[in-house]
Order: sequence, then C-alpha cells, then structure tokens
Amino acid sequence: MRRWGIRKKVLVVTLVPTLLTTLLLGLFFTYSWVNNIENLLKDRGESLSRQLAAGSEYGLFTANRSLLSSLSNALLEEQDVRSITFYGSDGQRMLHTGPGSAETVAMAPLEPNQPVRVTHDSSTRFVTPVHLQDLMIETMLDPDARQSAAKRHAPLGWVAVEMSHVRTEKETYKALLISLLLVIGGVLLSLAIALRLSRAFTDPVFQLNEAVAKLKEGKLDTRVYTSAGPEFEQLESGLNDMASELSKAQAEMQQNIDQATEDLRETLETIEIQNIELDFARKEALEASRIKSEFLANMSHEIRTPLNGIIGFTELLLKSPLPRQQRDHLNTIRKSSEILLTIINDILDFSKIEAGKLILDRVPFQLRDIVEEVMVMLAPAAHAKNLDLVPLVYNDVPDNIMGDPLRVKQVITNLVNNAIKFTQTGEVVLRASLEDEDTEHNRVTLRLSITDSGVGLSRAQQQSLFNAFSQADASTARQYGGTGLGLAISKRLVEEMGGKIGLESELGKGSTFWFTLTPELSSTGDSSSPKEALRGEKIIYLEHQKTTGLAVEHLLRDWGVAVERVASPGALQEQIEEAQRRQEGYAGAIIGITRHLLNSSQYCNLVRSLEVERDCRTLLLTPTLETHDTPLSGLASGHLTKPVCRDALYDELLLLIHGIQSGNRSAPEAALPLRQNSGSGTPRILAVDDNEANLKLVMTLLNDCRLEAEGASSGFEALTKVRQKAFDLVFMDLQMPGMDGVETTARIRDLDSGSHHTPIIALTAHALADEQERLAQQGFDGYMPKPISSSQLVELIREYTGYDCTNSADRFRISEVRDTRRTLRPSNRRMQQDCVSVEESIQLAAGKADLAEELFSMLLEQLHTDIDRIQALWQTGDNEPLLECVHKLHGATRYCGVPELRTAANRFETALKCEAPDRELLKDQLIAAMERLQIWSEQTDWQQLFREQQRQPETT
Repeated sequence: MRRWGIRKKVLVVTLVPTLLTTLLLGLFFTYSWVNNIENLLKDRGESLSRQLAAGSEYGLFTANRSLLSSLSNALLEEQDVRSITFYGSDGQRMLHTGPGSAETVAMAPLEPNQPVRVTHDSSTRFVTPVHLQDLMIETMLDPDARQSAAKRHAPLGWVAVEMSHVRTEKETYKALLISLLLVIGGVLLSLAIALRLSRAFTDPVFQLNEAVAKLKEGKLDTRVYTSAGPEFEQLESGLNDMASELSKAQAEMQQNIDQATEDLRETLETIEIQNIELDFARKEALEASRIKSEFLANMSHEIRTPLNGIIGFTELLLKSPLPRQQRDHLNTIRKSSEILLTIINDILDFSKIEAGKLILDRVPFQLRDIVEEVMVMLAPAAHAKNLDLVPLVYNDVPDNIMGDPLRVKQVITNLVNNAIKFTQTGEVVLRASLEDEDTEHNRVTLRLSITDSGVGLSRAQQQSLFNAFSQADASTARQYGGTGLGLAISKRLVEEMGGKIGLESELGKGSTFWFTLTPELSSTGDSSSPKEALRGEKIIYLEHQKTTGLAVEHLLRDWGVAVERVASPGALQEQIEEAQRRQEGYAGAIIGITRHLLNSSQYCNLVRSLEVERDCRTLLLTPTLETHDTPLSGLASGHLTKPVCRDALYDELLLLIHGIQSGNRSAPEAALPLRQNSGSGTPRILAVDDNEANLKLVMTLLNDCRLEAEGASSGFEALTKVRQKAFDLVFMDLQMPGMDGVETTARIRDLDSGSHHTPIIALTAHALADEQERLAQQGFDGYMPKPISSSQLVELIREYTGYDCTNSADRFRISEVRDTRRTLRPSNRRMQQDCVSVEESIQLAAGKADLAEELFSMLLEQLHTDIDRIQALWQTGDNEPLLECVHKLHGATRYCGVPELRTAANRFETALKCEAPDRELLKDQLIAAMERLQIWSEQTDWQQLFREQQRQPETT
C-alpha cells in the first residue's frame, strides 16, 4: 500500500467506508421491510381467523351451512384470503370455500384451546377453535371470565383461513430491488465524489511532476500554476523560485564555462607546445638510452674479448705441467678473471631488466638438481671458511616443475653466495618446502630460504638492501666486495617469475633470505629410476656437523635405510664390534669429518680398523679438498665431498654395500645422431674472429681436439675459404670490421646447396639483445657466448658434426684409472678372527722375530700369485691342481700368525677333499681373507711391528 499512488489511496479511502455503510443500511432496511410484510400478513391472518370464529359460532352450533357459506363468501373478498374452511367438533371438514380441494385436517394439529398456524410454500393457514360463548351480563362485562368459561367447554369446531403469499413475495422483491438500486446509486455517487476528490489532489501533483521533469531536462523557463489551494500554492511558489534560481545559476555557470573553456584552450595550446618539447626530449632520451645500450653491448664485447683470451689461455696453461708456484699464480689469474666476468654479467643483467628485455624460458627442470649444482659450485668457498653448507629439500617438494632453470639457479646462487660471504663461522642452510598446492590449475607454491649464522643486518640495512648498487657494507674498507646488484637482480627475477622475495634478520644473529616460486608441474613426470636397492640395509653414521648429518640421515631414511647415529669414534667402533658379535653387522659406516680432522691420527686408525680388522666398508664425507692425496681418503673404501648429492651418495653406497657399479658411473654416454661431414675422417672446422688472441685460443682448442681447423680474421677471408672448400662447422664472430658476422653468414647461406648446409655457430659477447631468437632469424644454427668454454666447444662440435673429439689418450687414462679401482666386497656382518697377529708369528718362529718377518714376507710374496691361480683353476674346474695350491697355501699359513687366512684355507681344503656343496662360498671367503691380508700389509708398516717385537726382549 506504500507504493500506491495518491489517486488510488483517495479512491480507497473514499469508496470503502461509503460502500460498507451503503451495504449495511441497504441490508438493514431490506430486512426490516421484508419482516414487516411477513408480520403484517401474520397479523391479518390471525385477525381474520378470530373474526370468522366469532361470527361462525352460531352457524357451527346450529350447523347452518348457508350461514357459514355467506360468512366465508364475504370474507373471501378480503385481500390475500385464498380459502376458508369450517371444521366440526369432531375435526371433520364441514365447508370449504375457495380454490383447491383442501384435505381434512388431521386432529393432531387442531388445538382445542388455542389457534394454530400452518405455513406452506405458497400460503399460510390460520386455524382458530370456536367455543360457545356465555351471554350472561357479568361474563360479558368481564372478558377474562368469558375466556375461562369458554375454555371449560369443548370447541364447537374450527375455522381455517388460508392467506396467500403472492402479494407478500411481490412486496419482498420490490423491497429488494429498491434497496439494490439505492445501494448502487450510493456507490456511484461515492465513486463520482472520490474521482472528483482524487483529481483535485492528483492533477496538481501531476502538474508539479511534469514541471520537475521539464526542469530536469534543462527547461529552466518552466513555471507551474495549479490553483489547487494554499498548500499547493506554497509548493508552486517554491518550485518556481527554485527554477528561477537554477536559471540564474545556469547562466552564471555558462559564463564560467565559457571563461574556463577559453582558459583551457590557452592551456591546451601551452600543453601542446610542452608535449612537442617533451616528445623531442623523449626522442633524445630514447636515443641516449639506445646509445647507452649499445655502449654497454660494445663494452661487453670489448671487455669480454680480452677476458676470453685471458681465461682461455689460463685454462690451457693449467692443463700443462707447471711448478706449484706458477700454478698458484695462474689460479689467481683465473679466479680474478671469473670475478670480473661475474661483475660484467651482473651489470648486463641489470641493464636487461631495466630495458624490459629479459625473456624467461619455460622448460621442465628438476629443482633438486639445480640446488645440488649450486651447492657443489659454492662448496669450496664455504669450506675454505670452515662453514657447513647444507641443502634441505623436503620430501613433499615436487621435483619436476616448469620454469627458467638458469634464472632460478642465478637467484639461488646469489643468495647462497651472499650468505657465505657474510658468514665467518657456523653454517649456511638452504631449505626448500611446499607452501601451497593448487590441483585445479596444476600449480604449486614453493618457498626457498637461505639461513646463515653470519653478521646479520640492521633495520636500516634491510630497508635498502634490495635497491640497486646498495650494499650492507658500503664502507671504504669494502670488506666483502661486490657490485651491489645481486639482490636487486634477484628481486626483479623472482618478481618476473611471479614470486616474492624477502628477508628476516637480526644484527649479530644471522639472516634468512627467502623467496617463493609458483611454477606449474611438469607433465613429463620423474624420469629417474626409483632408489630401492638399499631398502632394509643398516648403516652406522658418525657426523660432527649437525645439519649435514640431519640432511644425510633424511636421504638415507627416504631410501628405506635404517640409520644409527653415533657421537664419537669410540662409540662407532664399539657398536660395530657389538653388532658383528651378534652376527648382525652393519652394511657400511659413514664418517663425516671437518677440515681440521683430515689429518687426524685417531680417524686414520679408526678407518684402518674398520676396513681391515672389522672388514666394514667405510664412506668418508669430507669438505672440499685441494688435493685428494690425504691419508683418510686413501684408507676408506669410498669418499665423497660435502654437501652430499643424492645420486652420488646412492651410487657410492650401492658400490660399497652390493659391489654394483651404478649406471650413472659406468654406462657409456648415449650416442648422439651423427651428421654427415664432408669427408670420411675428422670434420673440417672454420674459426672466424678479428681478435688475434681469441682466434688463437679457438684454434688451440680445436687443435688439441686433433681436428682439421682453419682460421680467418675477417668476414672476407672467411667467405673466400668457404668458396674454396666446404666446412662441416663454422664458428663466426659477430662484430668484425668491414663485413660483420651477420653479413658473412647471409652470404654463406647463399652458397649453401640443397645437399649441404653449413652449421654456423655465433661467437659473441654482445649480451643485451635477445640473442637466441634474433640469431636464429639471421641464419645462425647455434650460439656460444664468450668467454669460450672448452667443454662447451667440444659439446657443440659433437652435436653438429657427430664427432667425439675427446682425446683418446685421456679416455684411456680415465678408463684405466676406473679399471684399476679395486673390486669392493660387501661388509662382513659377523665377528671374525684377526687378520694378522705379530705375536703369534713370532711364537710360531720359535721366538725369533727376524725369522717370523722373513716367513711373513714369503707368504705375502706368494699371495698375489696364489689369488690369480686359485681363481683361474676354479674357473677351469681343475680340482687336483687347485687342491695342491690350497694345500701349499694352508701349509704356509701354519708358520705365520694369520688366523683368518689359516682358518679359511683349512675350511676350503677340507671342502675340496670332501666335495662339499658350499665350496664356492668357502672359496670366496678364502679370496676375501687373502685380499684383506694384502690390504693390511699395504696400509701397515708391518716390518716395524716385527722389529719392535724383536727389540722388546733385548730391552728386557
């Protein structure tokens, strides 16, 4: 009802009460009228019946029908009287006058003392009893006495007067019709009045609304006059005044707009002039930026070109035999050159980012491999400061993701390198964890954090640390060095990859740098084979660096290896002896030591005891060593440097525990598809560079690979040589005077035929342009940046010519070194006899130490020949010569203190004689005992032991 209009509300308010009142009055008057008509009919009927009863008293008493007939005929003349009937005292009809043949009235409804009214559909019959009247004077004067006297006698009969309903019904219908007309008339009158009143209210309102709408349309000259009363007159006056004020305000506003438009026109002219000036300034700035970019590119080329020669020839010199002092000087030159190259790369990367020309790759890669590469690369710097460098990649982190591995590696390298740089003692730990996983979009959120125990950062340093050319140590002392671009580049790279970067630090308590990545998961899946070969093995582990021990332990447990940690060398040795005594020895022992323990005699004795006396294979984990010629690395069966890589650790344990050479070690490299070269021998290669040092370096590298190589110092010379003969591969410098590398390549492409395509590799230090895509469009097949890496050069030659230019002599030496590595047997899980007992040897030699030493020496000289002979005879199945050889060896052991070898020879000789089924197992035990004795003799100064035993009796 709130949304109803005024007209509707007026109509409702006016009509509803009027309509209800009219209906109620109509109903009331109609009911009263109809009731009066019925009461009138009743009263007339009763009156006529009483009159007839009084007049018919004599006639009924005398049974005079004529008298009764005359009475009835006279009464029929009355209005609404339909018929008259006389009944005797017995209730039988005596006379009936009027229409219809009235039936005899039953005695039941006839009352002797009071009248009866019988109603039918079309008439009402009034029956009155007739009594004999007492004509005495006293009774005539007293009606009550007359009535009581009459009641004392039986009635003479009854008279019935039938009144018709026809006229009554007509009057009733007439009354209803009149009431209906009155109601309708009243409603119509109320409607007319309501409409008139609603118009009186709504028409002015509509006029006001129309005026407001016109004002809204901007017709401010609109005025309204409704003449509808004082209230509307006030509203009209207010609206007209408002319109007048609006008209004035519009005129003033238009004037102001005209003035503002004029001012704006003048301002636009000024701005247009300024825009022209800014456009000129912008062009000058772009030109200056282009010149700066070209300057950076040219400077990159100019700096990298001599740097290429310095690094390249330094590496060549390091491969040649040199005195130690000169080798140290060359290493210093190489490290300084690499630092200079890093600074140049930082500046150029920052220039790329600022110019918006940084393009990120999107290829599948393995995050754990990237982390391990960075750790291995930075491990020497950390270990030089006695820092514990540890990667912790949690198990739920997916390994195969999509992204730019080079840029991810660059960010990790920057952060880890900074942590190492600003940490003097303690550790640097890299943690990679899974923060969120979006299965709907096949995307994850990874968090990588680098925590150090270094100097920490203040709040002021933290606020400006990610700014370009900003450093935590900006003092003139320059203790830590660097360009101040590493963190700025890392921040921009992380943001470009859709992640965030930040730090948490407290001065003096270390720092934690973190960044997030949101890569998609790679659909290629994990291509690495499952590491199940070590499941169920038991290894004992001694580690002095807590975090490294935690990382290695997690790796081993992930492979299903049961790991038991010990805290000291004594505990390690005791637990191994106890386990072997229970016939439940360990599959191997891992010993992790720090730099200051590398030459520890305690650990040398521990490793020697485990390898020789306990026959337990030992894996040594050490920091990065400057040389591998350390006592410990020579004693242990295996040796790895920290931080430990997954595959290397698994392969080494697989070799130590099961004696299995992993496919990663021994499998030959996959054959690459060979490309057809111009001849049947080595491929012909052309090197083009205008810098004499760089050309000489490339030629030297190619000649070291024993390739047929030619050089050209300009594009014209290169084009001449290509016209003379076909080359299988061309290394082309880009920036050359006269004809540059791009033009030379285009002309060489014109010389190519359908059957021969010359692969051309671009050599450039120009690092600002989008090299790969642009060079591919210019006809180049590949790209190699300066400084030139010999390994990358060899790989490119192999890829584009199919020729493996690895030096055959080097391959022979490498394979020879690998082949000479002794075959390892698994650790002994049981308690065994001593390998050598010097005291027993002297006792068997009648207490003569010199004789015991001679006998022991003769046994050792015989061992090498006997091992080969026993194995050869076993393979051929010659039992008699084999039994003779073992019997001879057994006899020799009877005169020397070698309990283990003596027992093994005795058991194998007995098995040969009895042809026992476990002969092969006993043969392997005999060979193992002989090998252990050989190893003991090589690692022990046994002559000194015999001589000390000889001197002891003399001193006593």
